[in-house]
Amino acid sequence: MSVNAKRVLWRLLLFGLLGLLLEVFFTSLGGLKHSKWNLVGHTSPWMMLDYCLFAVILMPVGRPMARMGVPLPARAILYMVMIFVVEFVSGWIFDLCGIHIWDYSHLPLNLCGYITLSYAPFWYGLGLIAEALYLRIDAAALAWALGLTAERIEVLSNAEQAT
Repeated sequence: MSVNAKRVLWRLLLFGLLGLLLEVFFTSLGGLKHSKWNLVGHTSPWMMLDYCLFAVILMPVGRPMARMGVPLPARAILYMVMIFVVEFVSGWIFDLCGIHIWDYSHLPLNLCGYITLSYAPFWYGLGLIAEALYLRIDAAALAWALGLTAERIEVLSNAEQAT
């Protein structure tokens, strides 16, 4: 398998796992509004598909925009819209397959229960977080694809900073 293919697979895995972790964290915080102090969160492994799309769709679109000088708030709005599109389409596809992971129909500003505009600030922020993490995740994915150890990465990083 080529280094680039390994890099993409590592990037997908890292974004997928990070997404699952964030979802468990935020669903646990949602219980606080109902006085549930145990902070038990939840997700579904199927959601990894959505989170992997960050690495495939959102960031490859956003990084070139950043290099072209598109302001960060405009990129965040684009990320937010793309998250809504992915969430709507995947929710619809999951529904067709008989998989019911979420249902926003009880929330205001929902569209078919698949998305709710109430979450717009969260998706805006998530886009910003994903963009900030993307280069670090991609660098880690490349290092793992190349089989670099932490010590070797540190040596290369120090040599690059010295120049």
